[in-house]
Amino acid sequence: MSNIIPIDATYDILRVGTVINNGATVIACHKTHERVPNDTFATWTAICKRYDNEFHPFVVWTVVARPNGFEAYHGHYYATLDEAQATYEELGGN
Repeated sequence: MSNIIPIDATYDILRVGTVINNGATVIACHKTHERVPNDTFATWTAICKRYDNEFHPFVVWTVVARPNGFEAYHGHYYATLDEAQATYEELGGN
């Protein structure tokens, strides 16, 4: 997988293994909103692995496809993958 950010990432699809703009890696995701050209960006709920925090390495974020790459918002931070998985499932993930 390449970490090169395309010129316009708004048409990209978030997948397991994607590295988002803050350096975290997606380990599970599901799309919550489709992209509407000239109106909204595609949005996913994702579990990500963070490498910058040893106390809360797992996070469930809303991830948005932006022109400059994938950006994360509204995080729930966890010490274990099991905790993150429970919140992810509550938010519609499987």
